Amino acid sequence: MKLIVLGSSSSGNCYILDNGNEALIIEAGIRFQEVKKALDFNLRKVVGCVVTHAHNDHAKYIKAMVDSGFHTLALREVWTAKGVWDSRSLVVKEGKGYKMGNFKVLPFPACHDVPCVGYLIDHPDMGKMVFLTDSCMCEYQFKGLNHVLIECNYSDKKLIEAITAGRTLPSQRERLLTSHMELTTCKGFLEANDLSHVSEIVLLHLSENNSDEPYFISEVERHTGKVVYAAKPGLLTIDLDRT
Repeated sequence: MKLIVLGSSSSGNCYILDNGNEALIIEAGIRFQEVKKALDFNLRKVVGCVVTHAHNDHAKYIKAMVDSGFHTLALREVWTAKGVWDSRSLVVKEGKGYKMGNFKVLPFPACHDVPCVGYLIDHPDMGKMVFLTDSCMCEYQFKGLNHVLIECNYSDKKLIEAITAGRTLPSQRERLLTSHMELTTCKGFLEANDLSHVSEIVLLHLSENNSDEPYFISEVERHTGKVVYAAKPGLLTIDLDRT
């Protein structure tokens, strides 16, 4: 199973899990033409799409997913905000799991400034993966994880430096505290979960102004003893094996 990163920032988010025979799209914040290119224009292998919340950098192109015939899973608030209702529009229901091809998908609540979910995704070729972005914290622990894709948007130190330098508005600090995951919180989430079978950790949605990619990678590697990547569009394709 390959993880293909098409976008992981406020400019747009989209990831593809692809084993060659079937593919699952995560997030719909990138132009659909770019998604098609990443799939080598083989749309028949797409078994579905999952979206976390209604903000445009995650859901702007959700209509294109549905119009292409993909069963797409999102909160009711997402479908309402985007004005898209179709037989392929699947509404997230709390505690309910979903099957998309051989992918098993279980949504769980996230902590953002709009209704938002994370996803626990299981597939025979990769094992169990947690995907959590745009969430200031996580109230859940997960057993038997093989892969972790987790937001590490900013550090408070870098945020204060950016505010002092005038790169970030002071009001952003209050918003970020209740909407995005800080480095210390990210490390706390990883510490709270059993990582004994985890192959790698992928850090998502690093802020352009308020993060430090090499430092974040180094800190999480030191804290967990795992291989750590930062998600970058066009630069990151990872093999997600079961072991």
